[in-house]
Amino acid sequence: MATDKDPYHSRLSNVGEIRSRPDPVIWGDDEKPGPFSRQELEFYKTNGYIKVDGLFADQEIQMCREKFTTLRDKFEEDNRSKKECIVTDNYTSVTEPGSNKVKSIYSPHKILPAVNQLCQDSRLLRRAQQILDSDVYMHHTRLNFKQQFKGTGFYWHSDFETWHVEDGMPRPRSMSCMILMTRNLAQNGALMVIPGSHRHYISCAGPTPDNHWVTSLQYRYTGTPNQEALSHMVQEGGIHHCTGEAGAAFFFDCNLLHSSLANISPWDRMNLFLVYNSLHNQLVAPFGPPKPRPENLGCRDPAWVQPITPLEKPTEY
Repeated sequence: MATDKDPYHSRLSNVGEIRSRPDPVIWGDDEKPGPFSRQELEFYKTNGYIKVDGLFADQEIQMCREKFTTLRDKFEEDNRSKKECIVTDNYTSVTEPGSNKVKSIYSPHKILPAVNQLCQDSRLLRRAQQILDSDVYMHHTRLNFKQQFKGTGFYWHSDFETWHVEDGMPRPRSMSCMILMTRNLAQNGALMVIPGSHRHYISCAGPTPDNHWVTSLQYRYTGTPNQEALSHMVQEGGIHHCTGEAGAAFFFDCNLLHSSLANISPWDRMNLFLVYNSLHNQLVAPFGPPKPRPENLGCRDPAWVQPITPLEKPTEY
C-alpha cells in the first residue's frame, strides 16, 4: 500500500493535488552521444514527447499493417460472443464496448515476430536506452485500433499513475514509443497530449475497484485527474494533437497526460505502442490494490524481464 513516503501515491487522500516530479525526465547525461541530438533531448525534457518523422519506410509499415489487420480480423471473427476482454497466456484482447470490434491487443510481441523485432529495432531501442540511461525490457506492448465510425476515445490520464498504483512500477523511468501504422489526424482520433504535464504528478480519486483493469481498458473513470487539475495543466501547456503520416514515431514520457477522441471519420487509425521500462525499475508489489494486473499488461515474468539486444537488420518487415 502507498504511504506518505511515496511521492507518487494516488487514489488515497489529497485528490487532485499537483506535485512536482522528484525524478528526472532524461535519466542520463544529455551530453552523451546517441540518436537524439541535444536539441531533441531538450525538447523532450521540456514537453514530454518528441516526434520522429519517416522513421520507417512505407514498405515496412505496409507489411506490418497487413499482419496487424489480419490478426485483428481473426480475433473479431473468433469473438462472436462480443466478450469485452479475452485473456490468454500470450495476449489480452479488448473490444469496443458492446461490440466485437477489437479496440486493443496487449502483448502482440509474444505472438507476432514482426512486433517482437520492432521492440528490438535499433531505431527505437537506442532512443529508449538514451533517455532512460540503461538497458530496458518491455513493460508491455499493445496494438490500438480505432476503426472508422466505431472507435471510442480515452479520457485524460497519466500511464505512470496506473502503472505505479496497479502494477507496482516504482519510478517514472519508463517511456512509450507510438509507431503510426496509418495516417493520424485530429479527425480520426489522434492522440492528444498536454505538453509539460509530465513534470508534475497529479493524485487521482480512488479507491481502485476489484478487477478494475477489465473495464479500464475500454474506458477510464478511476485514475483520472479532476477537472481543476486538468484545467491548470492545459493553461500551462495547452493541448497538442500527435498527428502525422504512417511511418512516423512519437516517443513520450510515461507521466505525460494524454487522451484521444472518438473516431467518427471514415478513416481507420492504427498505432503500435511499445512500452520500454528500465531494468533498474522492475515492478514490485502494487502501490494500491493487493493484486497486480495480468502479466500481459505489466510484465513480471523473468523470462521476459531481460535486457533487449538491438537489432540492426530486421527480417520480419
